Amino acid sequence: MKHLMHSLLILICVVALAGCSYITSSPIDTQKTEPNVSEPNEPPSPDRLSTVPADSFKIVGTVVYKGIEGGFYAIDGDNGRKYDPINLPESFRKDGLRVKVTARRRRDAMSLHMYGAIIEIVNIAAQ
Repeated sequence: MKHLMHSLLILICVVALAGCSYITSSPIDTQKTEPNVSEPNEPPSPDRLSTVPADSFKIVGTVVYKGIEGGFYAIDGDNGRKYDPINLPESFRKDGLRVKVTARRRRDAMSLHMYGAIIEIVNIAAQ
């Protein structure tokens, strides 16, 4: 019994230390991108154009306000998918606003919203 308790204690310590291990990220993962924002009826500003990541994708949809978990803005895509943007600009936080978005999925981020895929906006424009 004593041997079993020691083994269990060692296993718990190993699991706890593994959860606290330091993981380095590549510069691409940690790079913070400011979205290229275009106001309605205005083309993207050439001086603000950013390099679009290879893993990006397009979304056409509607900004929606959800009054749960303290309230947040999300994007409901026309494809039926739901998205939880981590960097939706303030000027686009309007319930019902139609948008075109270039985004990339952020699998390294978590959210309390549990609404949809967490995304980082690379480019956004009102439709």
